[in-house]
Amino acid sequence: MAKLYGIGVGVGDPELMTIKAVKALEESDVVILPRANTKNYSTAFEIAKQYMRDDIEKVYVDFTTVDDDKVREDDRIEYSEVVNKCVEEGKTMSFITIGDPMTFSTFVYVMELMEKKVEVESIPGITSFASVTSRLNTPLVMGDETLKIVPVSKDTDITKEIETADNIIFMKVTRNLERLKEAFRSTGNMENVVLISNCGKESEKIFYDLENITRDDISYFSTILLKKDGVKKWQKYTS
Repeated sequence: MAKLYGIGVGVGDPELMTIKAVKALEESDVVILPRANTKNYSTAFEIAKQYMRDDIEKVYVDFTTVDDDKVREDDRIEYSEVVNKCVEEGKTMSFITIGDPMTFSTFVYVMELMEKKVEVESIPGITSFASVTSRLNTPLVMGDETLKIVPVSKDTDITKEIETADNIIFMKVTRNLERLKEAFRSTGNMENVVLISNCGKESEKIFYDLENITRDDISYFSTILLKKDGVKKWQKYTS
């Protein structure tokens, strides 16, 4: 029977991949490589490539980074067809994904669209928010505090989200940076946020002052942590 691994490769540092993920790649016939169709490379591949056999078959699947549900659905159907073909051939596949395969991941959509019987195993990876808080040496949540993870879209009521949690991770922030900043100002939280762009990469940037930054200053891979108890008291631990 064919087997499909969903492998989380983390967000940048190859050394943070699990031993189990490495073993799965070593036994796979095919690696499925998602990439944004505006790029000619796969970020997930760049992280995991050193753990792949030289003879592994590489299959790229493109996805569109636009806020259009129909376009995204077409993308999912297209790359599920690629995976289904490999299933028919009885191959062992690794679908590698940035972060964790069960957290805001393309892998779940592929898994849902499988047409043939296949053994599925997901291997967790470090999420962007776990990586960010570790990089900043800032606790994500403590004691009885509440936590919320918010992927920001044009329909997100940012102020309402801020009102209902002690700690908030804002993801997909680049296109909505100005709206986020306005919500932070209006709720009195401009001093309680930190933004990290390209966490763990050579191009990493950390901003404790968001007032004058624009979307041109940060990458698509940017995350904001809001802690109502404050973030700057932890700044001394960030090198």
